[in-house]
Amino acid sequence: MKLGTYYEETYVLRYLSLSPTTVQGYESSYHLHVEPQWADWEMHEIRVRHINTWLATAFVDNPGGAEKAYKVLRQILRSAMADECYPDDVVDPTTRGVRLPKKPWRGEPQHLTPKEVKKLLLGVQGWEYEPVVVCGVWMGLRRCEACGLQWGDINLKTGLVHIRRGLQYIKGQVVETGVKTHRSMRPHMLPRTGVMRMREIKRERRARPTDWIMGVEFGADVNPDRYARRLRAYCKREELACVAPKYFRHTFSTNHDRAGTKDEYIQKMMGHEEFQTTYRYMSLDEDVLREAQRAHERLILRA
Repeated sequence: MKLGTYYEETYVLRYLSLSPTTVQGYESSYHLHVEPQWADWEMHEIRVRHINTWLATAFVDNPGGAEKAYKVLRQILRSAMADECYPDDVVDPTTRGVRLPKKPWRGEPQHLTPKEVKKLLLGVQGWEYEPVVVCGVWMGLRRCEACGLQWGDINLKTGLVHIRRGLQYIKGQVVETGVKTHRSMRPHMLPRTGVMRMREIKRERRARPTDWIMGVEFGADVNPDRYARRLRAYCKREELACVAPKYFRHTFSTNHDRAGTKDEYIQKMMGHEEFQTTYRYMSLDEDVLREAQRAHERLILRA
């Protein structure tokens, strides 16, 4: 069976159980990279040498795209084997020998220092998207999680926040989605400063429990992409240090680590299955390095 035929007739049914954003990413990678190369191939004729040639020549300037495209191809081939669309004597070509292009190191992820966080929180006071910034910064939420909060999710007496959903901009419209994983559906906590400010905002806006914290009308102000663009423009205009909302998670984990919070607590607050994932969000800034080296220096000089 040709790969394109299997994809259109059978494989797309797998998408029914996936989140809209995941489906959008897989479909994009398939139509952009996999379909032009492999759609007319008989699946059992696709061998490791063919895959390696494709990865080495088609992604010279896009090693990140190679990883995602290969992942989609691998999933399709393995699904076809599970559906018994392969001859019994053909070995899975994705189990060994595949060489992905090496991705260049892009440096430490962006994050804000404690002083920059404080200045940002003060600088966005009164801005239309302030509640999303407050929750995103104080709790290290994914952009979709912060945008998906409703006032009823936040207990403004105790500070307890329940992460129940996300908002995504998919194919030209705002879509309410589930959280990324079961670990993401977690209770979280706003600190006292955040609770006090959110109380003031709710009182000023006369918000109801079912209102989105980033706007009242669904599809108008409630747009995660528009929020990210306006945050960048607002910070530039007000001369505030700014990172994209997705890097609020890096800021959160880095500053919590600096404050001495236990690793397992940071992991649970971020909704990660393993600490290895959380570790990728952490960075060492100059102040931390300087203090660490001073402690090291004192140890050596006192010896």
